[in-house]
Amino acid sequence: MARSKVKVVLDHTNFSGEVLKRAVKPVMDDVQEQVEGMAAVDPAIKVYRNEDTDRTNVVATAPAAFEQAHGALSQMLGMVVV
Repeated sequence: MARSKVKVVLDHTNFSGEVLKRAVKPVMDDVQEQVEGMAAVDPAIKVYRNEDTDRTNVVATAPAAFEQAHGALSQMLGMVVV
């Protein structure tokens, strides 16, 4: 039996767009839900989804003085379960 090598090359753009985003979306949806639930304790905390890039992010922001006084964002980050 002749041995031959097979090389598989994935187009990064297509692979990323089709496979990775579909695999990551449910995880990011869950993270966003968790962060929004935690952010509901104070209107100073804003949560949004950044999907304008090739990566998706869940972003939580708060005024610096609020974060220094309460450490809310640091606590939220430590409480997210993936």
